[in-house]
Amino acid sequence: MCCKEKQMAKKNKGKNKYKENKKKEPNKLALGKYTDNFECLKNGEKRTLKDSKSDKNSIMPIEVCDEEVYLTEPDGKLIPNIQDQQKCDFLIYCQKVLQTCFIELKGANISVKEGYNPYDQIIDTIKFLKKDDDLKVIVANNIEKHAFIVSPGRQKIPKGIETKERALWQQLIQSGDNKRKILELIHYVKVTKSDRYSNNGQIICSPKSPVQIPFQN
Repeated sequence: MCCKEKQMAKKNKGKNKYKENKKKEPNKLALGKYTDNFECLKNGEKRTLKDSKSDKNSIMPIEVCDEEVYLTEPDGKLIPNIQDQQKCDFLIYCQKVLQTCFIELKGANISVKEGYNPYDQIIDTIKFLKKDDDLKVIVANNIEKHAFIVSPGRQKIPKGIETKERALWQQLIQSGDNKRKILELIHYVKVTKSDRYSNNGQIICSPKSPVQIPFQN
C-alpha cells in the first residue's frame, strides 16, 4: 500500500470511528441497572403520554423544554410486581434542573378508595424509589418533586381529600422546605381537545398547548 493509500485508509478509519462514537453517545444518566429503562427526550419534542393498559382514554400532552429529560414507566420498568405495591403511570426526571415529575392518568372521576387512588399510587412509587440504591437519587432531598393527576375533559375532584393530599405533599416537599403550598406541588390536570394552557388552581391543557417540562408554576 502506497503512502497516499495509507493516509486515505487512516482518514476513512477516523471517519468511521467518529460515526460510531456519534451513534453511541454516552448516556448522561447513571442509574445502574435501570439506566436503559429511561428514554431520553429531545429538547423541543412534543409527546402525548397515554396508558396503553387502560381504557380510561386519559392522556397528558407534554413539551420538552430542556436537555437531559428522561421518561420512564414505573410499572414494569422500575418496580416489579410486588403484592400491595402501587405505582404511578409515568415518571419524568429532569437531570439538569434536578426535578422529578410523577404522573397518574385517571378518568373524569378521581377515586379516593384505598388501593385505587392517585395519591397512594404516587406515594408508594416514591417510597419504593427511596429504598432502591440506584433510584434514590431521583427522589433525594435536593430534587424538586411534582405530582400530576390527569383527567380527560371534565375533572371531578372529590371532597374529603385533604388527608390524602397532605400525605402526598409530605412526600414531595424538599427537606426543610415546608413553605411550598400543596397546590404548588400537586397539580390537577384537565386535558381538552383545543383549549389554551392555563394554570389557575387547575392546569388546563391540550395537545396544541401542552404542559412544559421541566415544570414551572
